[in-house]
Amino acid sequence: MPATKHLLLIVVALSLAAGVCVAQTPKYVPPTQMDIAIGNTKFFDILTPAAGYTVEERQKLVNGRLIDIFAAGQPGPVTVSPINGKPTVFVNGIKLITVYPRDAEAAGGGICTQQLAAKWAASLRDGLKRVWPGCRYPSPKPAAQGAAGAVAAAEG
Repeated sequence: MPATKHLLLIVVALSLAAGVCVAQTPKYVPPTQMDIAIGNTKFFDILTPAAGYTVEERQKLVNGRLIDIFAAGQPGPVTVSPINGKPTVFVNGIKLITVYPRDAEAAGGGICTQQLAAKWAASLRDGLKRVWPGCRYPSPKPAAQGAAGAVAAAEG
């Protein structure tokens, strides 16, 4: 009997030890902040999940869209337009990211989605100039200047 008790105690002890080891196995914790960057040029951070995507999935999606933008040639104008009432950042007319209320809340400072979208767009404009040497956005000429130039050319 004593040998059976010892064997039973060993089995119970090993079972408990195995349970402790399983309980201590670290679980994957999704990141809570992902940089949107090219090389050392950081554009902005994604801090929240949205539209059914985790923070990490959103980062992968945006990075894929940046690849599409660069594949299309020199990055063009960075704009913000609504999609389903939410401000969305576009580059060269290609959707980059939609800003959700959770993004604005996570950014802090009491800003709204439109303000955050404008901030991300401005950061993209500045960053793209560093990443793509010679990146220039066409600046519209004032109408008065264009008309005066046309008159001068016609008179000359």
